[in-house]
Amino acid sequence: MNPAKILCWNVRGLNSRARQDTVRTLITSCQVDVVCLQETKMSGISRGCILSLLGSDFPHWLELPAIGASGGILVPWRHGLGPDNATRLDTFSVSIQFSPANSQNWWLTCVYGPQGDDNKVVFLQELRDVRAACIGPWLVLGDFNLIARSEDKNNGLVNRAMVGRFRRLINDLELKDLPLIGRKYTWSNQQDSPTLVKLDRVLCSTSWEQLFTNCLLQSCATDGSDHCPLLLGLQDVLPGKARFHFEAFWTKLEGFQETVATAWASEQVSHCPFDTLARKFRATVRSLQSWSQKKVGHVNSQLALAREVLHQLEIAQDSRVLSRLELWLKNKLKPHCLALSSLQRTIARSRSRITWLSEGDANTALFHAHARHRKRKNFISRLTNDSGVVLTKHEEKEQNIFEFYSNLLGKNMDREVTVNLTELDMPSLDLTELETPFSEQEVWKTINLLPSDKAAGPDGFIGKFYKVCWQIIKVDIMAALSAVWSREFDNFELLNSAFITLLPKKEDASNIKDYRI
Repeated sequence: MNPAKILCWNVRGLNSRARQDTVRTLITSCQVDVVCLQETKMSGISRGCILSLLGSDFPHWLELPAIGASGGILVPWRHGLGPDNATRLDTFSVSIQFSPANSQNWWLTCVYGPQGDDNKVVFLQELRDVRAACIGPWLVLGDFNLIARSEDKNNGLVNRAMVGRFRRLINDLELKDLPLIGRKYTWSNQQDSPTLVKLDRVLCSTSWEQLFTNCLLQSCATDGSDHCPLLLGLQDVLPGKARFHFEAFWTKLEGFQETVATAWASEQVSHCPFDTLARKFRATVRSLQSWSQKKVGHVNSQLALAREVLHQLEIAQDSRVLSRLELWLKNKLKPHCLALSSLQRTIARSRSRITWLSEGDANTALFHAHARHRKRKNFISRLTNDSGVVLTKHEEKEQNIFEFYSNLLGKNMDREVTVNLTELDMPSLDLTELETPFSEQEVWKTINLLPSDKAAGPDGFIGKFYKVCWQIIKVDIMAALSAVWSREFDNFELLNSAFITLLPKKEDASNIKDYRI
């Protein structure tokens, strides 16, 4: 199995009982599976020390002894993760390969960067050597004692040459710096006018991020150390409820119009146009999902299968002459793979919302990474209520938001006083045009102004659907608009729904008051 949570912390020494108790309390409260501790200041760690520090559930560990009274790394992990598959000890880092039963092997490297510039150059070269030896998904975390950009420090005293070296390492090894939720800096010199620096960070390869798409990096309270503990949850970004997404490429496929027309006509017209329209939309959703599954299927699986068959035919061609049917299949598979690749990129592009690239220029890995970044960035990991209590559970955050806006909006009360507008002697204007019923031309003009790739509501139907299928759906759309004009709003709630998005009003928003709708 894979770990659920990983703790990374420069503890500034484990050679005191109070510090060990602090570490154990944090591990217990956060339910950590892998612990990455830097600067242990211990030349050797016994089984008894592990039992005292972590308990009996951490039988496996890897350590890099301290040199004198400085340095030292300790990485223990829980029994359920099993023994390590491979390990590596270097001057400034330790590496462990985890081998979960139903997933891909991956490497974890915990680092403690040195202080001097000469040693930092050696440290950066060591990371290159470690990456060359640790093939596959890779996670590297710890106290790097380096910054990647000038914004990582709250004053201008920056060694720009070393910043450049560190950034080149990150770029050369194609690593991603996971965004830290809750804190901008991770170290403080504890002065009245403190120097604040982001020395601790978590980097990962693209392949590791693809394994753990729902990972989330958060900060914890600094307790007993001048470094901030980092808590990496591998499944902390909860997947949202599955919603219907109209795919823009559907309109180009054969049978699309017929599927929509059949589904739309399958529901009988009732006395309420809103109810009729809601039922027709639901029927269309079901039909399009079923039609897409049969017509398109799982694009990734089809592409992988087509490539594998093509590869096997090419291998066979190296040793023998292919038959007529094999040649026909081989020639058909090449354009089929190209078509599936293009379709795959189109789907990824539509879901990533990178709208500045033209269709066909997409890179699937880039768009999937961008979509994951959006989801992680938009996720509200914690809220602090008015009593100062930190809320992390979904139900607690939901209740806090509901209560805040319920109190803010208040209740609808009958007015005791009204205003007689006729007594104000205001000039009279001819507004009869506003009472004219909506015309089909007016509605069609409005639909043409809709963005083709964006949905106007939570039903998932984008503007392109209304434009392409207007001749099929216009009668029922016009009937619903006529009811709106006539102020007949019975069952209007079947269509009039929306999602409320909370936007932070400031950086590091923590209280619900720090967000706006």
